[in-house]
Amino acid sequence: MEEAEQLKKEIEAKLLLGIKVQPDQNKSRGPEMTWDEFREEYSQLHLKSVRDSSAKDAESRLDIATKIIKPKTLGEMAKPASLQRLQAGLLAGEHSRRGMPRSPHTVRGYMKSIVSALNWAYHQDWLTDQPKRPRIKVSKKTAMKGRPITETEFKKMLKCTAAEVGDEAADSWKFILRGLWESALRIDELMHVSWDMHGTIRPKWIKGRLPVLEIPAAMQKNDTDEDIPLLPAFEKLLIQIPKEDRTGWIFDPLSLQLKLGRKVRHQRPDAEWVGKVISRIGKRAKIEVAPADSRTGTEIKFASAHDLRRSCGERLRNAGVPPLVICRVMRHSSWETTRRHYAPGDVQKDAAVLRGLLR
Repeated sequence: MEEAEQLKKEIEAKLLLGIKVQPDQNKSRGPEMTWDEFREEYSQLHLKSVRDSSAKDAESRLDIATKIIKPKTLGEMAKPASLQRLQAGLLAGEHSRRGMPRSPHTVRGYMKSIVSALNWAYHQDWLTDQPKRPRIKVSKKTAMKGRPITETEFKKMLKCTAAEVGDEAADSWKFILRGLWESALRIDELMHVSWDMHGTIRPKWIKGRLPVLEIPAAMQKNDTDEDIPLLPAFEKLLIQIPKEDRTGWIFDPLSLQLKLGRKVRHQRPDAEWVGKVISRIGKRAKIEVAPADSRTGTEIKFASAHDLRRSCGERLRNAGVPPLVICRVMRHSSWETTRRHYAPGDVQKDAAVLRGLLR
């Protein structure tokens, strides 16, 4: 039914544009369908139902896989030999931005996307055998692309903010930084926090109950409406705003055009642009969160918006907040995800806790 409804919409759209609709009776729906046909079907029937950022990443990775393998059919791409060759090409750095080898962690993510697309085809009965991802050995040292930053480093970012965005806009950008530092939200989520706008993330104060953040399904990776505890420090930040001003977006950074004395041409910036500016502030503050890698050509990574989210998770762990509560705040399905990606902890502090308990 879903495929039929989608096909109906496509035909209606083509008719409105004056495009002649040709019968599609001879179109193959199996291993022999062309790779281009599969890409179109996958994009129209599946990727349009996922988040825009996820769809964009999937399309990009399929583009690279297409350049490396150059498959003519769906079945050709799904062959174990093709997947093995794809993984080898990705590791070697074929069609990478810097022309350098990719890390095993990166390649595993790419292969997961490609095999996920092929598995979708398998569940449509377009492939007879379910594709499997080739094994790849990855380091278990860390899965983080950055690290939690310290309070001293965060203060350095605040201090450097005006130099990056200008004195007039500085306070609004510092407010963004503090919001990320105290909330454990992702940058896209923080930019969708409002006081009173339907379909956005909103703080809720209900008499006789503790405050929470109301997060709609559209803002969740798991597509589920959820309330999470409103962290006390984040609440303290929010209630600094006078009651008469509590309407519309809560985080609304001023334009950088003000720094240059230019007329502001655009309205509220999107999360992607805000994230780039925050990364520039981290670079100006010289806060390195990951070293350069000469093997892959990766440059030094400076503090970003996501590192501020990591910092919040780390502080919750250091404060002794139970793991399951941290998972709820970070909205992870398991403590292992939180531990590996956001709150690895301090072995010295863990050792001190053990000694204190076992003494």
